[in-house]
Amino acid sequence: MSPYGVKDRIRAIVCELDHIRGTLDAEQLNHLADLIHQTSRVFFSGQGRSGLMVKAIAIRLMHIGINVYVAGESNTPAMEKNELLVAVSSSAKTTVTLSHIAAARKAGAKVVLVSSTPAPQIETDFHILIPARTEVATEQHAGSLFEQSLLIAGDAIAWRIQHLRGQTDADLNKRHANLQ
Repeated sequence: MSPYGVKDRIRAIVCELDHIRGTLDAEQLNHLADLIHQTSRVFFSGQGRSGLMVKAIAIRLMHIGINVYVAGESNTPAMEKNELLVAVSSSAKTTVTLSHIAAARKAGAKVVLVSSTPAPQIETDFHILIPARTEVATEQHAGSLFEQSLLIAGDAIAWRIQHLRGQTDADLNKRHANLQ
């Protein structure tokens, strides 16, 4: 048998994800869900693979009926006062994401930073820590654990919002893409 068994690797990844789950601040995650639920328009910023996770979360929120945009996309409007930017950068140092944070602050929007950095030096309304590679060790390459955790947390946040809005899966299905 090969020492590179996929099923064993999946077990190790799930174990790391469970360790992350134990470190997450439930109150902060619920607060972010409530902010998204209550805000008229929500914007996301993320680069690279974090950006791909951000797009997946944005799609899920769109299915719920949230007016959601991803920074850098051609259909993203200008941010306005009291809207929300969820900025994702594991390092909390990604230049483009920091630029989006500055633009959101200038517009008077609320800013939430999601990172793996315990004490980022960025002015935000609050910070959600996903401590991949900082508090939680990983055998995975680069930011894989952060990105996986981000997507799972995003789905859990979307689930809360769906239920706060009293939406069924059938309601979400009505907004699912039909031009495929």
